[in-house]
Parts: sequence; structure tokens; C-alpha cells
Amino acid sequence: MQSKPQVKLTCSYSFCVAHQLTRADWTPEKNREVFGHCANIHGHQYKIDLHLEGRLSSKTGMLINGYEVDKIVKPFFTKNFDHKFLNQDVAFFKDHQPTAEWISVWIFDELKNKFPEFVKLKQVSVYETPELKVSYQGQI
Repeated sequence: MQSKPQVKLTCSYSFCVAHQLTRADWTPEKNREVFGHCANIHGHQYKIDLHLEGRLSSKTGMLINGYEVDKIVKPFFTKNFDHKFLNQDVAFFKDHQPTAEWISVWIFDELKNKFPEFVKLKQVSVYETPELKVSYQGQI
């Protein structure tokens, strides 16, 4: 019997969300100096790539059906991101800057144990703009 191949699957999602990069203990001038235009409330159409890995199923020929991935992640994204203001609407971002870096870490940590045991979330990539991407692979 031939062993099942190890595969990588990337599932992409996008949503619109607003955020503001600012520190309450800094002056408005210091916030603008450090965060630039991001010190203002503004929005992005984020693209999120979830990188999954595991062995092909001998029954289905897939790692996991994309519809099953959607059932796991779409409610999470709709509840926490779609047309939200991260600074106020998501508890995690009341204590963390809603940067692409922290967004990738938070998504990874929230979703890493939601998949069946034979599917591992290996990495989350967050595109804040088409030119800016952050990836997080969990703690080593």
C-alpha cells in the first residue's frame, strides 16, 4: 500500500474592516509621526490566506473539502471582522494594536485547533493591501 501524499492547501478569504493605529498615552502629533495616516480611522479590504497541511484522504482524495473549511472559518470572520471597527468591536484589539502582524497572530491562535486532527493550520497570511503581507506560523 502506497503512503498517502502530504499536501498543502491554501484557502483565501477577504473582508472589509476598519482600524486605527494609535496609543492613548501619546499625543496626536506623536501618533501621526509613528503611524502616519494609519493614526486616522480607516479601512482596508483584507485578504487572508489560511495555509493548511496534511495527508490526502484515501476516501475523498482531498486533504479537506473546501466547504468544510468554510463552515469553520466563515462564521469566525463574519463575527469578528466583516465591516467591523477592530479597535472597538473585537476584545483582543482593545489590548493589542490592530496591525496586520497582530491580526495574523490572533487569527492563527483562534483557528489552529478548529480543524479536524488530520488537518494542521500551518500559517496565516494577512494582506492589508496588495503590497503588504504578513505571515505567522505560530510559536516555535
